[in-house]
Amino acid sequence: MAAIQVLQGPDKGRKFELAEGENVLGRQSRTVPLKDGTISRQHSRIVKSGRNWVLEDLGSANGTFLNGVRVTRPSPLKLGDQIRIGSTLLVFARSASSEPAASVEVDEDGMLVDAAIVATLPSNEDSVIIPTPEAGAQAIGNLRILYDLISEVGSIFDVDELLRCTLDRIFSVVKADRGFIMLADEAGKLQVRAARAGTPRPHQDIPVSRTIINEVMGKQVGVLSSNAMSDKRFTSGKSVHNFGIRSAVCVPIKGRDKILGVIHVDCGVSEHTYSTEQLRLLTAIGYQTGLAVENVRLYEQAVQQERLAAVGETVAFLSHHIKNVLQALMAGIDLVEMALHRDDLGKAKDAWPIVQRNLARIHEQILNMLAFSKSREPLLENVNVNHVLGECVELVTASADERGVAILTQLDDLPPIPADTAGLQQAFLNLLHNALDAVEDKTGSVTLTSEYDSLNRRVVVRVSDNGSGIEAEKLPDIFTPFYSSKGQKGTGLGLAVARKVFEEHRGRIEVDSKAGQGTTFTVILPALAGGDATETKGPAAK
Repeated sequence: MAAIQVLQGPDKGRKFELAEGENVLGRQSRTVPLKDGTISRQHSRIVKSGRNWVLEDLGSANGTFLNGVRVTRPSPLKLGDQIRIGSTLLVFARSASSEPAASVEVDEDGMLVDAAIVATLPSNEDSVIIPTPEAGAQAIGNLRILYDLISEVGSIFDVDELLRCTLDRIFSVVKADRGFIMLADEAGKLQVRAARAGTPRPHQDIPVSRTIINEVMGKQVGVLSSNAMSDKRFTSGKSVHNFGIRSAVCVPIKGRDKILGVIHVDCGVSEHTYSTEQLRLLTAIGYQTGLAVENVRLYEQAVQQERLAAVGETVAFLSHHIKNVLQALMAGIDLVEMALHRDDLGKAKDAWPIVQRNLARIHEQILNMLAFSKSREPLLENVNVNHVLGECVELVTASADERGVAILTQLDDLPPIPADTAGLQQAFLNLLHNALDAVEDKTGSVTLTSEYDSLNRRVVVRVSDNGSGIEAEKLPDIFTPFYSSKGQKGTGLGLAVARKVFEEHRGRIEVDSKAGQGTTFTVILPALAGGDATETKGPAAK
């Protein structure tokens, strides 16, 4: 089976197993759903055709690119191919669930494999590039094979996938019945990470000599061996095929500073006997594989460090904000307790709103954190958006009246649309809170309007304020998580969560603002289930 892994974009790090049938890549796909807002609902697809996988663009506006070239017709895929759609970069890979084709049994006591070493070759940079004088043409061919392998594994960022790809490449250029790759774990014990066996017995065990492995690991050399040299049965004149006399190559996977593992292939000598040139090729492949494995591990470490740094910054930011809210909450509680101890109910009533406000801030923060961190499909039901807007206005009216801020509404008749009531309420509340925070006490006003765009079959909601507006250079950042211009008053999650909710409804949010002239957020939601408001623009969206 095959899979695609996301290297760049909002879904970075995710891996999607490909089904046998059609696999659609897009925001509204059931097989490969992507969060990238720059791609279409159904952007492109990957289909299995016979034994091959084929990539096809589905008429997307931004196009689909395979290894940097725009796809204009169905294009076959090979392992390591890079696919770019919008701002998302993917790599075509083998499925992680693919099982090794054979098992490996290490012969510790020399009972299964009676092997003799025919030739050895050091594993180093010189062995990779320096051919023997009598094998110039073969060396050039080997060099091409190495270039192809380096190119193929250069875009793979998973060790197991890299090893499977390497083993596939070896089987394509060297005749082999069986093969495997082993890597040393943290304790130094070799573990099989990729295995393959040819026909007609694809699930046979692979016996391998411990003596040969020790020679390869201890002396850091590639080994060409055959059990025909020392097998007494062979001297009796009987067929080598009957006794399974085998030729084998075992080479080290060498990193920059140490041996990481081994590559082993073998076949019956009645079919093929390996030469020193093939030993040279596989030794070079082992050397390049070691460098590639170390590069992948460095990449994984960098990604892990990046994730830990991001988590640390997020925790520190949220902890600081929550600490400020808790301090205000404790201050309000202290005032209430002091008033109660003095039997001063009036003072307690005056202090209680402080507790209420800060409890509401904590509640709002937790809801935003959950909504932002959790990927979910909205629970759609027929909803009149005006009812949701009305409830949101009721929830903010008290705080607006306390500050002397006017909330004006102009809600036109709207048809019910498929929507998640709870999600929309949270998103519109975030917009209203954002607008209220932007205006001045006594002179501020927030206007909420709704209308139905019958031509494009969508609902349009606008939240406007007469606040200070947003500078042009800050507009691109306002939907960025944890970006806030409110200082201690905001966490930078409100607008990020709002956009996420609207995009989950196949809608979009736009902003129009100028410094000193207020701000207007326009929300556009499709009126039909499965509709998309991100690819159609009409008068109502202006």
